[in-house]
Amino acid sequence: MALDKFRRAFRIKGPLTLERAGTKRGSAQIYLTEATVALTKEQSGKLHIATKASATQTFTLPLADEAGMTFTFKCGNGGAAGEIRILPQSADTIQIKATNNAGAEIQTAAGVGVFNTAATNVDGDYLTLVSDGVIGWHTVAQSGIWGQIV
Repeated sequence: MALDKFRRAFRIKGPLTLERAGTKRGSAQIYLTEATVALTKEQSGKLHIATKASATQTFTLPLADEAGMTFTFKCGNGGAAGEIRILPQSADTIQIKATNNAGAEIQTAAGVGVFNTAATNVDGDYLTLVSDGVIGWHTVAQSGIWGQIV
């Protein structure tokens, strides 16, 4: 895979953003990071690859008050013991399926996030959320096992 070759060829320290020159908000962009990130509306449309190999990595979504904002999160930690958490703002909710676009629907309470647990995540697990313009984030694509943070 090209990303694996890229990782072996370069030592990446801190967040890395890859985007084609002249791209605009909402176009394909990739953001690799080990950091905890408070996302902004301007980062909508990017693929956020979680590369932290251990402990928990958290992404906090912006307010869901603008319809159509899209955020995709992908596990890229080599299947290591890193958990990925996605948190909404305090009044927002997140709707997901328990596993691979199947199983029971999970609707979080306001301010409660979702996670891809370190015990079951593998490289390639992903979650794409779209805002409804009011107070909700809705899953439009996912792979892997995701659950509500309790």
